Amino acid sequence: MKRQLFFWLALPGLLAAPALAAGAAPWWDTAQLKVKVHEHAFHRVTINRVGCQVRARLYFDAPQAGYREAAAARNQYRFRAELKLSGGHRFVSDIFDNREAGARVFAFSHDSRSQGCWAEDERKLRKLDVHACRGERCTPESFE
Repeated sequence: MKRQLFFWLALPGLLAAPALAAGAAPWWDTAQLKVKVHEHAFHRVTINRVGCQVRARLYFDAPQAGYREAAAARNQYRFRAELKLSGGHRFVSDIFDNREAGARVFAFSHDSRSQGCWAEDERKLRKLDVHACRGERCTPESFE
């Protein structure tokens, strides 16, 4: 049986670096989270710009108890994340797997060049959505 969980979190109070200069100056944003999906605790997200590319990192802790099943296939979780940014921009990660307990960081990026290079302007984190499922062949739900 395929089981999927979904969570979202509005990110109103964020820590942000001041812009170094107008226009295409480097920028970054970070938010502290307290969200669990399949007992995986997502506790921080960061974004920054390199050219037209936005890079993201999701920090989470995978629980020991979630990786002790006799059936090896049940000791794998699959996730897909969507970040929503100021200005109505959003991007979705590829599906990422986790097979071990402990502290984890998943990094992904989005090239906004084909969308007018919107990453050049400073953006703020607004919302994080994560879909997840358990099992090596499961597919986390897509974002609409």
